Amino acid sequence: MKIESVEMLSDDAARVFTDEIDCVYLRLSYLRELPPERICAGETVTEDEKNEIADAALAFAAERKAEDYLARCEQSRAGLTRKLLQKEYGKKYIEMALDYLENKKYLSDERYATSWLRMHCSTKLQGRTRLASELMVRGISRQTAQQALDEFFADNDEEEICRRAFLKACRKKSGEKLIKFLADSGFPYKMITKVMSKTPESDDEV
Repeated sequence: MKIESVEMLSDDAARVFTDEIDCVYLRLSYLRELPPERICAGETVTEDEKNEIADAALAFAAERKAEDYLARCEQSRAGLTRKLLQKEYGKKYIEMALDYLENKKYLSDERYATSWLRMHCSTKLQGRTRLASELMVRGISRQTAQQALDEFFADNDEEEICRRAFLKACRKKSGEKLIKFLADSGFPYKMITKVMSKTPESDDEV
């Protein structure tokens, strides 16, 4: 395959025209063996090198789709992987793309966890253990989840959240069912009993 012309785009992305393919978009940093300087007009590439260019183009396509999702809101790596697989991008190319985006700080599980906690806890009254479980279900590592939770509860009193959850739940539940509900919401038993003993069920605050 012969490269007829190359148009450099932003960063190290390029549009390449060849005698076999009208044009292909790729990021030069996705090339593993083929030196980027050989991506130039007049250069002839071998079959293996052509396959490497194809791989770089497929990774770049996965990257651009991932960026579409990231432009809407923060994403986790696991969540993006799942969405891209559903769009039928190859796992190999997804890994290449997400490695690049993480390296560039465009993708961050730490930022996602912080953002998810802020949004989720604006409507849900839940404790640390439930929130940790919810984050890990979303593919966030235990260490990253704990770090995000430490930061969240540094600014938000878990016992106060438990009190509000108790006041809201006691309108429909009582006794063991109420305790079970609060425990399932992630609050420690000791905290639940403390809140229940200190907070009148008639308190109007929620």
